[in-house]
Amino acid sequence: MVAVHKAATSPPPTTVADEESQETVPLVDKPAPQDAVAAVEGPAKGGGLGESPPFWLFMLFLASVTMTVGNKYVMKAWGNFANTLTLLQNGTAVAYLLISRHLGMLEMKPITGQQWRVFLATAFFLTMQIFTSLKALPYVAIATVVVFRNTCTVIIAIIDYCFFGNKFNKLQVASLALTTCGMLIYAGQDINFDLVGYLWLLGNSVATIANTFWNKVFITKYTKELKIQTSYGVSLIQQIETLPIVFILAAANNEGGAYMAYKPLDVAAKLTILATCAGGVLIGIAYPKCFSLLSGTSVVVASTANKAVSILIGMWLFSTRLSAVQVLGLTICVGGSLWYALEGKRKR
Repeated sequence: MVAVHKAATSPPPTTVADEESQETVPLVDKPAPQDAVAAVEGPAKGGGLGESPPFWLFMLFLASVTMTVGNKYVMKAWGNFANTLTLLQNGTAVAYLLISRHLGMLEMKPITGQQWRVFLATAFFLTMQIFTSLKALPYVAIATVVVFRNTCTVIIAIIDYCFFGNKFNKLQVASLALTTCGMLIYAGQDINFDLVGYLWLLGNSVATIANTFWNKVFITKYTKELKIQTSYGVSLIQQIETLPIVFILAAANNEGGAYMAYKPLDVAAKLTILATCAGGVLIGIAYPKCFSLLSGTSVVVASTANKAVSILIGMWLFSTRLSAVQVLGLTICVGGSLWYALEGKRKR
């Protein structure tokens, strides 16, 4: 998978499940739209996929919804094989990056031993993001995942202020307060509350926050300050390093029966598994392309709209009910998060 980190100051995201998913999750870490950030290098070499903003916004929409709704669908249909699914998704991302590097489509600088060591921590956090997100999806509504992700934005901002000296204007503080109020309203009236799902999302939040700040220090240093590696190179390192970690988790979880459980799945479930593997790659292409063709504000608004559509599709597909109070809380939470993202861009 490819995931994303939501802070507007971090480099482009790297996972898939964090596409609220992870937002699911872009090829360089992804909390998040805040789900992603402009690509460090700009458009990839040899794109050849068109320069039409509507086309790429649709590709971003398709990838985002596929990863958000598709992951939940697969986890409910396939069962307890989160790590096997991650191996398939991350393996697909690695294959894409290696082939693109070989063909000269993506710029990467030489990879050193120091880079492998530095980004091992990121690979671990990224794996935990994906794993906890996939484990939570069968238990909670997609709307709940979105609310937790937006709550991470608030916590990240508080840590940024307290420990990194980042300053926020009054409107940013107001938007964060609004996001928090929306989260409290939603969680306080969650008619779909499931303790197991909430605990997995709590773990996901911890991993997302830890990964955000590790990336804030090291990915920014390597890609923007020292410029000794590109964001695509960082993504390749991270994705490769996740594979042995995920394999160990799969073995510990006794996922050897994944193929036997896969065989009786209906065609829709099998196609969805393939779609999520492709979606992880597509989201890593679409985010940087959208940022190269459109303003950052436009991409943030589009990402927020994608979340809303994912919630609606999830409610229809999984027969999820939300109370009127929950819908109010969700609207306030997402609106506050969008306001915060737009204020952050105006501030810069």
